[in-house]
Amino acid sequence: MFSLETYLNCDLKPSQVIHSFWLFEHKDELVQKYPPSDGKWMQFYRKSQLDATWDLAKLKYRAGQLEGISSMKVSTACESPRSSNSADGVILFYCGPSNDEQRIMYIGEKLLKEMPYKSLTGSMSYKSDKQTLGGTQATGQIVNHLYKLPCTRL
Repeated sequence: MFSLETYLNCDLKPSQVIHSFWLFEHKDELVQKYPPSDGKWMQFYRKSQLDATWDLAKLKYRAGQLEGISSMKVSTACESPRSSNSADGVILFYCGPSNDEQRIMYIGEKLLKEMPYKSLTGSMSYKSDKQTLGGTQATGQIVNHLYKLPCTRL
């Protein structure tokens, strides 16, 4: 059996983890510095790109270079029934409050400068925790974001 501590602020690669859906990054000082987080920016990657991209995100987060981001997590090689695509993974960048659109969009723009992102849809989406509780597109949720920012198209 594994504990959450095994997957918190660790140097495991997402591709190496099959007993937990997520790896987490959390710094108390960043959680306390920023407003309460009740949503996240989502960046989806091919699983073959996820290890290197997660390493970059952790490096920038730990150095305090992801302004407004209070914590992060990344999907792992553990198969998730909530995922609509087993070939892709996701990095979630937590920030809030989700009802402050101006702040969330500002954080998203800063995030795209630090973590350039290419998407099939040409946008990066922000989703509230309330929407997450409602399900994913894979579980039938139609509207799956509050905000979007344009980014480079794949």
